[in-house]
Amino acid sequence: MDESILRINPGSIYLLRFILEGYDNLFIMTTLDKETGLVCIKMASETKDTLHLILSQIEKQIGLDCFKG
Repeated sequence: MDESILRINPGSIYLLRFILEGYDNLFIMTTLDKETGLVCIKMASETKDTLHLILSQIEKQIGLDCFKG
């Protein structure tokens, strides 16, 4: 299982969770620090490209600041 660590606008944590839940459990999102907007997204390695595509489409809306993985 692969994982990506993101820093987003803290107010967008629920929006990102809602969007990812729409993909029928392809991703598991955990909030690491709600104050700074640090989240971890776990996924099967074959769905990593899908996550990158989703994030590229919504990065401004969620205030994507830092991406690792």
